[in-house]
Amino acid sequence: MDEITEGAIALLRRDGRTSFSDLARQLGTTRANITRRIAPMLDDGSLRVIAAVHPRLLGLDVLAHLMVRAEGDIKALAQRIAQIEATVFISEITGPMQLVIELHTTSLSELQTAVRAVRAMPGVHEVAVMLYERMLRSFFLGEEPRLIPHSLDEVDLQIMELLQDDGRLGYAELSEQVGLSISGCRIRVTRLIEAGAMQIGAVVRREKADAEGLAFGFGIVLDGDDADALELLLAEPALEFLARGVGRYDMVATITFPGLAEFTDLLGRLRTTAGIRQVDQWMHARIHQERYQNSLNRIRAARDAG
Repeated sequence: MDEITEGAIALLRRDGRTSFSDLARQLGTTRANITRRIAPMLDDGSLRVIAAVHPRLLGLDVLAHLMVRAEGDIKALAQRIAQIEATVFISEITGPMQLVIELHTTSLSELQTAVRAVRAMPGVHEVAVMLYERMLRSFFLGEEPRLIPHSLDEVDLQIMELLQDDGRLGYAELSEQVGLSISGCRIRVTRLIEAGAMQIGAVVRREKADAEGLAFGFGIVLDGDDADALELLLAEPALEFLARGVGRYDMVATITFPGLAEFTDLLGRLRTTAGIRQVDQWMHARIHQERYQNSLNRIRAARDAG
């Protein structure tokens, strides 16, 4: 993947509706260059632009990171875990643990049920849990949403459902499908994004480890203030995910690197950063599930109940 393609995808991650002309302007190239690289990826599905609704709006208040140590057919195990409704992310990883899982649940009780279900599966020896205390960086999880279900009407929900399928759907198409003016649709989309109800960004299909570089996870245990660690991690341009938590680690991060040299350099800097006691790392070798779409029926139910 060349530098222009990488740069365009990075910009689309932050704002999936950015026009090809704006991408070209920001990257110092031509619209034709962007079109030639990005349009085929959008057409064949290797790059998707989608809206993700903030889980808090769906009543999913307990988010957790699981690491699983297992033996046997890991692919088959991942497929069984994917049947658990709360599972949004499953990755096969290198190292002593074999899988990383992310769960979004409505309660600690629901999380406990899911963890017990994973632990009871054939071949599973250990399930280590970390509860997310706060998301600090993610493609689709920003600050707490400033809207509540009762403030969203049916048009809002229809717009979010359409953009979950195609985040670059034009305002004219949105207008036709929801029965609102083009300017009205633009205002609604802007409001939903600015209020943190949803985010729209690009996702690269990542069945292979090197689909867009090498994706490494970091589990960090602190023995002091986290300020220096956060400053270092947040400065990484390819930081995909960063969360503070309670449990196995104090922080978990995912960063994509063009090669092992860049990974090794950051690992060395993390190990010598003030406040960090321990750094575990793993490579995401195969992504088995990466789900961002959700039914909005829970929002409808909460609104109607009110």
